[in-house]
Amino acid sequence: MANVKKYIPNILTSFRLILTPIIIFLGITNHYIILIILAILTALTDFVDGFLARRWKVTSDLGAKLDAIADKALAIGLLIILIVKNHAFFYVLILECLIGLLNLYFFFVKGISASLLVGKFKTWIIFITIILGFVGIVFPYFDVDIFVYITVILQVITLLCYLVYGIRSKHVKKKQINNEYLEFYEIIEPILLASEMQKRKNYPHHINESVYAHVLRVAFDCYKIGKKLHMDYRSLAIAGLLHDFYERPWQGKKEKKPFLQNHAFTHAREAVDNAKKFFGSEVVTPKVESIMVTHMFPLNRRIPRCREAWLLTLVDKADSIDFILHPIALYRIFFRKEIETHRENVLRKVKRRIQKKLKGTK
Repeated sequence: MANVKKYIPNILTSFRLILTPIIIFLGITNHYIILIILAILTALTDFVDGFLARRWKVTSDLGAKLDAIADKALAIGLLIILIVKNHAFFYVLILECLIGLLNLYFFFVKGISASLLVGKFKTWIIFITIILGFVGIVFPYFDVDIFVYITVILQVITLLCYLVYGIRSKHVKKKQINNEYLEFYEIIEPILLASEMQKRKNYPHHINESVYAHVLRVAFDCYKIGKKLHMDYRSLAIAGLLHDFYERPWQGKKEKKPFLQNHAFTHAREAVDNAKKFFGSEVVTPKVESIMVTHMFPLNRRIPRCREAWLLTLVDKADSIDFILHPIALYRIFFRKEIETHRENVLRKVKRRIQKKLKGTK
């Protein structure tokens, strides 16, 4: 079954390619109702193949390229038909061709395969606008122009984002990424290797996630964003790693307490006190403490007093919601390739290095 799964997303994408000339033929021959139905089904396969590829972890370069070709072929073919009926679609077509040419230039000349989230969103908006364009042909009183203008604005934003991504990508070198990973690891290594921190691997936190995994991810995100924004990224990395260093799993606490003394309201202070006990004031400096102790704002009614404290507060909240509002997504949504790759690769390196260090100490 696993071998079959890896082919299903590409089969759906290929099916979309096969349907494209049929849909274009329906437009040429004025069979607009059937065209609208098939175009909706085709757009749904675009969502399904991407969803399945990510769900089953069978994404591939071939699949990504097929997906881009299928999207562009269908969109451009239908736009050419729509231009005859509504000249406003001319601008949508020109901009879509420019985005496609820019992608080809990046891929063949610079070796960059750009797949931005804003581009995916733009593709969906274009499909919706195209379908509404044909609805406007069937029902002449339906005014589609406002959707065309929104699409054009989004295309211009996408084009600018691809340009910025291409300019930035040529300056990003593997050595630079490795140096950042090494610096992050060197900051947090003494804490990570401590047996007390390793115990947190068995402390449940969010769904299917331990306290250890959560704080490691928050620490890395705080480090990266803090460094980019010229903050105290060293204190951020340590505070991110220790912000949930409370004494024992909160799920096992049975004693009844007043509402405002429950875990969510008190564990920031508990984490600070516990971290001081195990790692001392050399690690938990006044700056680190001030960042940690307010991370549950507004629940603990302590207002963050510095930029770093605000950043940890926001990163922790966003990380708990995970992918949709993840800080890396918020910070790089327009300038990054699909979000998970770089962050997850670095964290895997960190975990592998920790395991090697732990084996060496036994």
